[in-house]
Amino acid sequence: MLYQSFKIISFVLLAAVIFPRKGFTQANEPEESRRVRDAVYYKIDQGLSWGLLTDDRMSNLHYRGPGGILNFARRAHRPGYIAELSFARFRYNYSQPSHKGTVVENPAAGIRYMHLRKINTPERYEMYVGGQANVYGNFRLAGRLGNSYLYADMVGEIRPQAKFYFHSRFLWRDWNIELSAAASLFGYTVRIPEYGVSFELGEDGGVKTQGFEQQVLLPYNYANVTSGVFIREKFGGESNPNWFRIGYLWDYYTMKGNHNLNTNNALHQLVLELYFMVRQ
Repeated sequence: MLYQSFKIISFVLLAAVIFPRKGFTQANEPEESRRVRDAVYYKIDQGLSWGLLTDDRMSNLHYRGPGGILNFARRAHRPGYIAELSFARFRYNYSQPSHKGTVVENPAAGIRYMHLRKINTPERYEMYVGGQANVYGNFRLAGRLGNSYLYADMVGEIRPQAKFYFHSRFLWRDWNIELSAAASLFGYTVRIPEYGVSFELGEDGGVKTQGFEQQVLLPYNYANVTSGVFIREKFGGESNPNWFRIGYLWDYYTMKGNHNLNTNNALHQLVLELYFMVRQ
């Protein structure tokens, strides 16, 4: 799965370099479009997803299923940088293995700040490099397993990021195409629970949660990679400052835990992003 997604992104990157020379006619982007892009926007993301999940603390089964995403953010496009604060990020997947007896609900929520600086490139391309700080919780609710119900990863991480943008003309219309990629550098997590059974008897006869697993995240025990391809379009009319993007986003993370209890989670997303200008 990781290799197949890498091949898709590699093919798109190759097409971005080859097609403008052979199959595309380069178009000069209107000055009005450049002016619109240099503004502050309120951003709403929504889309459909397909998740692939394994969690050795929960079971040895492979789970997969559909879901949806909904994100809210404030994004600033300036001549020299892009900055975005995602203050409410939500997703939900309904996953199950080959049989239907152990359905897992997989919600996640978090916040993220991204800052990218523009670097000098040939005129027909734009490239930004920088990073993002990301804090999120990924929850697995597995009530039908009986011995446990809640599994979660509470993660804070720092991630380098790059965006590559170009404007071309193909099939009698203008295309604004953006490629993006990000990968984790380091972070910290609290995993719930540390062992496969999440509850034990307490002194009062009730139950209490067992000990958590706290872990420093580095490339050898944690990887979180995202890559995406987007097409940007305006709503219509040069005087309309609002615009939208449609694209595909692939989000994958793997985490090694104590006692060789690991987690792997991949998410394929089809995303529609709406941008509404707040101010210039």
